[in-house]
Amino acid sequence: MEEQKIKIKVGFTSGDMNGVGTEILLSLLADNKLLSLITPIIYAPIKNLKYISSHIGLALSFNKINSPKESQENKINVIDNFKTFADVSFGDMNKEMGKTAFHSIKNSVQDLKDKKIDVLVTAPINKEAIHSDSFKFMGHTDYIDSQIDGRAVMMMVSDELKVALLTEHIPIAKVTETITKDLVRDKIKNLHNTLIRDFQIEKPKIAILSIDPHAGDGGVIAKNDQEVTVPVIKEMNDNGFLVYGPFSSDSFFGSLEYKKYDITVASFHDQGLIPFKTLSFGKGVNYSSGLERIRTSPDHGTAYRIAGKGEASKDSFLTSIFLALDIYKMRKTHDKYSKDKL
Repeated sequence: MEEQKIKIKVGFTSGDMNGVGTEILLSLLADNKLLSLITPIIYAPIKNLKYISSHIGLALSFNKINSPKESQENKINVIDNFKTFADVSFGDMNKEMGKTAFHSIKNSVQDLKDKKIDVLVTAPINKEAIHSDSFKFMGHTDYIDSQIDGRAVMMMVSDELKVALLTEHIPIAKVTETITKDLVRDKIKNLHNTLIRDFQIEKPKIAILSIDPHAGDGGVIAKNDQEVTVPVIKEMNDNGFLVYGPFSSDSFFGSLEYKKYDITVASFHDQGLIPFKTLSFGKGVNYSSGLERIRTSPDHGTAYRIAGKGEASKDSFLTSIFLALDIYKMRKTHDKYSKDKL
């Protein structure tokens, strides 16, 4: 009975089933060790799951259910309410598969919001395939942010480091106009609270990378850091936050300076994601921090080129599951402790 109490219901989206996500997930769930830890609920067409399972040499059985409350332990539970869906064609960018992926995301996020599942792990999508009048978002994070209470910040997590972004999937030409004092202040507070609540870091140390090269070289290159990041960092320090920078990103990672801090905040996507994936690729997790519900995802994409070949690494997907479980437990401990202190 005690074991049943601690089993966490983990929802999984189908992702783009022409990519590697579903085959990795099914390979992981074929291991009884994982099934002994979680109650999985996949939002996907069973026909496609059976096809992929057979294609990669697995003999899996699936328990079709209508809602998470019907899920059974030690079984691969599937919510298949797809009236129409795209058949699997490994390696193809297919708009119909994009519609299937969105249906999976929409239903799983709703169940996450309604607390019918405990955490959600999303398989990779192809943004071109999924983009439509129904899904005009730049990715999972933006969509989930529109549905779940809180303000999402894209955080990349590995054993090596944590990286968050001030701006995410926007053109580089819009970065400086998007980064305002309010944005920097709000994201620092958000990340500070996340590190305390979700990672049990009592006094988070936060490093901020500069907007411009060399933090603008005293205004010779530009004044964005002098006018935005520098005053906000001072203000935050005056209010008790441990915030440092702005650091020039060209030497910050190579010199191992990042190891001194609990998280590094980059100004734009490539400034943070290139070093993160260089140091942690295949072992990192994309975490939508700052929300009242927990969602993680592997750090890789659909990898069409190797889809269906059984060559894709399972590491990042497995780490995504374990991180979701860890955050769920750490959050419960933190919230209980905080409540007891009142």
